[in-house]
Amino acid sequence: MIKFNIEMQQQIISFGLDDSSPNAMLPKIHGGQYGDTPLEWRKDVVSLACSMLAAGLVTPLSGMEGYQAKSAEEVRGLLQEGDSENGFDVDLVWDVMHLSGTQKLLELLRMFELDSWEAMHSGLSQSLGQVLAEMDVVQV
Repeated sequence: MIKFNIEMQQQIISFGLDDSSPNAMLPKIHGGQYGDTPLEWRKDVVSLACSMLAAGLVTPLSGMEGYQAKSAEEVRGLLQEGDSENGFDVDLVWDVMHLSGTQKLLELLRMFELDSWEAMHSGLSQSLGQVLAEMDVVQV
């Protein structure tokens, strides 16, 4: 499980406002996909995406790939092994899969007044971190 910090909070706010592919997630963690440790970055992206999916905070967008019907563990497998059913290698899955915040996430962000692009510049919300920790999404 990943530690809650300002970059994590910004990604979670972003999920509530727009969809995101795994490749676009957590660009400041480990330098993002082009940083010095891309494997560590990928591990953290998979951890956050799957824990948020398991908590009902994000969902894969619907599309011809059928990812919207996948569980957190199925998504984990796609992000780690690729999608042989659709003929997508791992790197392509990281581009074509998009995750979007659910109503549950939007309500959580509203509760802490973090449901706007301006909130991206807010300080770290320990209260949000605590709620996310209780949902097994992050560590505080």
